[in-house]
Amino acid sequence: MSAVLPVSATLPLYMKLLVFAIFLPLAAAVPQTQAFPDIPFKVFSAFVENTFSSEVSLATVLLVLFSMTENTELLNLHARQQIPEFDGENHTLATGWIRAFSRAIMHKMKRDIQALFLEREFPPTRYHQVTKLSTKLDAFAKLLNLTPYDDENNFKTKLLPVSYDAIQAVQTLCPDSMFCMNAQCDPQAVLQATKTTDIPLVTLIKDNTVYQDVPVLTGKCNTCDTTYHADHERFKDGHGLWNKCYLNSARYLKVGQSTWVDRKFSHTVLSGMYDFHASAAAYTQFWNDSTSVNSSDFQITRWQIWQTFIQESVRMVASTRKTNLELRENLNINEVTKEAYSILGNTGILEDAKDHACSQCSQPYKANADSIVNSDPAAVMGADENSNVPVLVGEFAAQSARETAEARRQAQRRANVAHADPNAMDVDYAPVKMVVLDGIVMEEEHSAMNMKSSLGITVVLVLAKTLKTHYFGPSRFYCVETICAPCGVVIAWTKFDKSESPTKILNFLGSVYPTADSRPNYICIDKACKVLRTSIANKSWDTWQKTSRFIVDSYHYINHRTTDYLCRKWCNPAPLNGSAPNLVKVAKDKNGKLYLQRAFNTQACEQLNAWLGGFESILKRMTSGNFDWFLHAMLVYHTQQVIRKQEQKKKPVQIQEIGNEEEDEEEENGVVRHWDDDN
Repeated sequence: MSAVLPVSATLPLYMKLLVFAIFLPLAAAVPQTQAFPDIPFKVFSAFVENTFSSEVSLATVLLVLFSMTENTELLNLHARQQIPEFDGENHTLATGWIRAFSRAIMHKMKRDIQALFLEREFPPTRYHQVTKLSTKLDAFAKLLNLTPYDDENNFKTKLLPVSYDAIQAVQTLCPDSMFCMNAQCDPQAVLQATKTTDIPLVTLIKDNTVYQDVPVLTGKCNTCDTTYHADHERFKDGHGLWNKCYLNSARYLKVGQSTWVDRKFSHTVLSGMYDFHASAAAYTQFWNDSTSVNSSDFQITRWQIWQTFIQESVRMVASTRKTNLELRENLNINEVTKEAYSILGNTGILEDAKDHACSQCSQPYKANADSIVNSDPAAVMGADENSNVPVLVGEFAAQSARETAEARRQAQRRANVAHADPNAMDVDYAPVKMVVLDGIVMEEEHSAMNMKSSLGITVVLVLAKTLKTHYFGPSRFYCVETICAPCGVVIAWTKFDKSESPTKILNFLGSVYPTADSRPNYICIDKACKVLRTSIANKSWDTWQKTSRFIVDSYHYINHRTTDYLCRKWCNPAPLNGSAPNLVKVAKDKNGKLYLQRAFNTQACEQLNAWLGGFESILKRMTSGNFDWFLHAMLVYHTQQVIRKQEQKKKPVQIQEIGNEEEDEEEENGVVRHWDDDN
């Protein structure tokens, strides 16, 4: 049997080309929208009066109007079903399409649906309410000419999405303050201070729509000369110098000579750069290529996106400090970032995060361990539950053996105490806290040594001097060091010059935790044994040992415990012998089976650094001031996101575990909401 070819395969070449041309998309030739309904207001008003309740609100009328203009696809389907053209088709006034539309409007209005009916017209049953409203909506669509058919039921053209250009609101950029806010002045009215001929007309991006020729108006207090703008206030300080206050409450931000954006846009820039590790250039390309932009004539620049990030992040960080940033007037953008970090950066310490407490970063104090699995003091959870621990070799091997024997006897005594009184409670101890500290190298790309030798030694030296002035590299900053809670909240960060030495780590810890009351019980560092050794040598351990203990993560501990006596004895991150009951706890799996679990996530900083590494290609091209501000802003924003997600988990939302796909689908379908039956 021969194969049946499609009809097009048997056509001549010119016919194939004709068929192909007919089915080509004509997006460029066919208009994508149609004009907003243009009927006399008198006709519109008369329809509202004769169709809806006399008490109907403006909001309800506009809800119905814009619901009509937003659903032209549904109106096309409704109109086609109303006009029978073939056998088996029947004329239907209230089609299933318009009935569904009526129910959607009634669902939106909840208990206010009587406003859509005249007095004494409201039907008693839901079914008849839907039918009656459907006839009203059908009449409204015809009044607005939102139908593809004419009065004689002849097809005109398919309805297209409605354009709102004709009713686009006029935008202005003006101060938010109604009266003078200067504490040294009376709350006088703020006057419009810009001459008519001097009012700038700018481009505004609002709700992802580009508005052109938006006037920018400036207010002024005639008593103190303070000027009020849409995004800042300009005032004189105590020395008579002009200063600029960056308003956290601003609805719009100036990001270019003649370009403004709303806070939705600026927050999206900040969020996009955070979530996708995007540079200003990458985000610029994304936004300009986006099909959601309604004006192809406007293109935003990389500099404007960077300015947007700075303006938004300054206000975001200032809000966490409960203040508005005040700087000298007329600073360039690099000076703004430098000064902002000097004022708001707090040397990299996030004060609010220091007081953060959650179930992941603090645990109730326990005097006794939940379980003693291995009496060897060097046994670590996850490696030695069912095995013997390798002994220490080297100089302190004999001393370690004696201490291990004594530690085993102590473990047995702890086990006997726990068995004798398993319900004993300690009530006067504060929760146990841990922080994790680690560093990540940020390499410098702008190195004069990597330049082509053909540049010549003089040019290389000049460039090297310039780059040393404006950029930093390994010769100046070796790594970024962070302290974070086990839940991921960032507590502090700093830059270490040339090396990540134990002395610098101790100094960093001392600056973040200057008092005994502020210090955590455990500090997890990948080189904790070196830090401990240095702390003992420089006598700072005399202070730290009263409040805290340095521990390493399991990977480092397993590698060190056979050769490093100090690490073996003091830095075990999860002892199985009950000597540190607050580091190991008993948990239940989904089947109710008990198992041992680390009380704290000691990998928090490594996880943070893996995320921070995504910004390396951006950070290494920045000046030192921009580096400081960008990293600080991102860490503050990151901490906000971590806390926000923790708060979301507290809400009564059912969280499904990953399991069988068919079961998940059934469960998902089980929570889908539906309208009630018409009857």
